[in-house]
Amino acid sequence: MDRSRWIALLLLFYCGLGWGAAVAIAKIATTGGVHPLGYVFWVAIIAALILTFICAVRGTWPGTSGKHIRYYIIIGGLRIVSANVIWYTTVKYIPAGALAVVLGLTPIFTYGISLAMRLENFAALRATGLSFGFVGVVMFVAPGESLPDPSMIPWLFFGLGAPLTYALANILIDRLRPATGNTLSHTTGMVWFGAVFMLLVCLLAGAFHIPDFPPSIPDIAVFGHAIISGFAFFALFEMIRLSGPTFASQLNYIVTLTGVLSGILFFDEAPTLWVWAGTACVLGGVALVDKRPARNG
Repeated sequence: MDRSRWIALLLLFYCGLGWGAAVAIAKIATTGGVHPLGYVFWVAIIAALILTFICAVRGTWPGTSGKHIRYYIIIGGLRIVSANVIWYTTVKYIPAGALAVVLGLTPIFTYGISLAMRLENFAALRATGLSFGFVGVVMFVAPGESLPDPSMIPWLFFGLGAPLTYALANILIDRLRPATGNTLSHTTGMVWFGAVFMLLVCLLAGAFHIPDFPPSIPDIAVFGHAIISGFAFFALFEMIRLSGPTFASQLNYIVTLTGVLSGILFFDEAPTLWVWAGTACVLGGVALVDKRPARNG
């Protein structure tokens, strides 16, 4: 294996372990008193500062044309604002491992929406992946003993809004991407929009979080998650540059499994057989949805 592949592998595990553990980290912060809206702001603003520093080093900056601003508002509104508010709220009420699996449904939802909008052609193998994802969700909510408390089921359904919103963003990214700029500059602008918008929301809702000094455990969780996310965005870009999007698609499996294991490690969660079976179905569904027909030439 050459040097670039080793670097890509390290970046894959950094992103996977970091974003997977972020589910448990978010639970530590929100159950410790940090309002989900304030959490979204701090994660976004610190990640934006990190990305801006990387942009400065690389000599690339977010565009300011009307098309760029529209892209930041729509994609940032979906990914940074809507999806994150949903899952930072949900993680307070359901096991971290269960939410990690729910977030892992994003590729399945992306294909399902693309199929419904006729942006993708029907493929039996990939459609089977949709079925696996559906069965996985059913295994989480149908058996009475699948979750620790039946009252968590409505929150799990609410949490499905996060991968659904991520999926919508995935579909719109290519359709709305400005002709000028690159992924790093586009993402930096998107995250800045999310940070500024969430600052206004926090102030209007009275949900702005003022960190303690010295920092409390929830504050450390917030800033730790923000730093992980900021560098993970950059790591993802580099990984795709070095090894391509197919290699990067393996990230879903590491994130999901890390999220489940971090719930066990940090919160002594004990997933039932139904949850493990549902997790296997979701991961199997993602694997099938990620399968694309080979292209000649």
